Amino acid sequence: MDYNSVHHQICISGVELCSPYNDGYTTWEIKKDLYQLKFLLDEILADSPTYSVEPQFLEEQSKKKMWKTLTQPQRNT
Repeated sequence: MDYNSVHHQICISGVELCSPYNDGYTTWEIKKDLYQLKFLLDEILADSPTYSVEPQFLEEQSKKKMWKTLTQPQRNT
């Protein structure tokens, strides 16, 4: 699998999704595509074997996500 290419395409989709130059019809189609990828990945991962190093990897990713969330500026809602 070409991780860098897939990662790049998903990041580009995220940029387009949040662009103020795109209308709701366009961004909804992008978001639906991302949801479909998420559902596909969730299904594949649920059916895959578990590896001994997997818990450590998932914990590290969780910590990275937590730190990213904590260091982001708060949004006014």
